[in-house]
Amino acid sequence: MVYSSALPSLYCFYIQYIFICEVSLNPDLEQLKQRRLVWRGRDAARPLEARASGWPELDARLGGLPGAGVVMIQTPPGIGELRLLWPSMEQQSRLTVLITPPYRIGVEAWLGGGVAQEKLLVLHPDSTQAALWATEQSLKSGSCDSSCLWLTQRLQTIQARRLQLAARAGQSTLFLFAPPALDLPQLPIDLHLVLSPAAQGVRVEVRRRRQGRPLAPFTVIMTEHWPELTRPQVHSGRAPSNPQVQPGAGAI
Repeated sequence: MVYSSALPSLYCFYIQYIFICEVSLNPDLEQLKQRRLVWRGRDAARPLEARASGWPELDARLGGLPGAGVVMIQTPPGIGELRLLWPSMEQQSRLTVLITPPYRIGVEAWLGGGVAQEKLLVLHPDSTQAALWATEQSLKSGSCDSSCLWLTQRLQTIQARRLQLAARAGQSTLFLFAPPALDLPQLPIDLHLVLSPAAQGVRVEVRRRRQGRPLAPFTVIMTEHWPELTRPQVHSGRAPSNPQVQPGAGAI
């Protein structure tokens, strides 16, 4: 085999030629790239900065929550899903925006969770499209550390991608809350959690994450922070096979 020192330069020229042809022959594709609406496989390999969740069980398995990205949380309402986020939100210096929450937001509870009232903004847009628009604007504004959006219907892939790009642009985290029965397609998100009630806190299943495999379910213990909301462990006798959470246990 004959090796020529000219081969590397010819190869680079070939790659550049292909790229130029791609841009010139596909002006629509280039416009989509400029608008950051094209997802490339190499994007998935870029590491995301993580922030501590404040829960040892969660941080030990995930290294924290995405510092800029989209987290899907499928959960029944009122089992402690917001308490799961409060320790990380307590560390934030910018706003937390709540968009279309399905229940009344108790300011006292948020204050007890460490989130200051002046850093909390609640929005109730009158349509799904308005809610998505408000979410995107809050994420990329640069004034929010996190936003929470409650979904009632399936999110389209292009909608999820726009939200993900907005979160990256504003260095903020979007938490999408969805009911367990909602059928979700494969969306461009960074973390997918499924929550269920547990006697000592919240049971967490990591169904999907950006870099890594799904994880077996585990329990985030909340008794130290909110002992009045969780059922004490059974130390004698046979524990029930399917323990039920007390009324209001793990509530928001």
